Amino acid sequence: MEELKARIELLKEKDPVKMQDLERKYGLLKFELLEAKKAVELQEIALADVKGEWIKDNSDENLAVMREEEQNLKVARLNYTAAVEKMDIMKTVVFLLS
Repeated sequence: MEELKARIELLKEKDPVKMQDLERKYGLLKFELLEAKKAVELQEIALADVKGEWIKDNSDENLAVMREEEQNLKVARLNYTAAVEKMDIMKTVVFLLS
């Protein structure tokens, strides 16, 4: 990400007006990526807690909660993957512009 930021800065020096939007979008994507990563980490912790409860008490209710948390983790991972792909697209755009 540092190389991408450096290329954006270089482009910004060449044409500051046009590149302001690109820099703003980069900032938003970076924030989205970090938030998605944090969400995955928190969901992994939540799933581990629920699994611990299910191990203590093999009830159907705990099993249902565990399955739900597993689905939530899948969604969080998909969101993270989408954020990574958006950042990859941003990299491609910046490299094509430079």
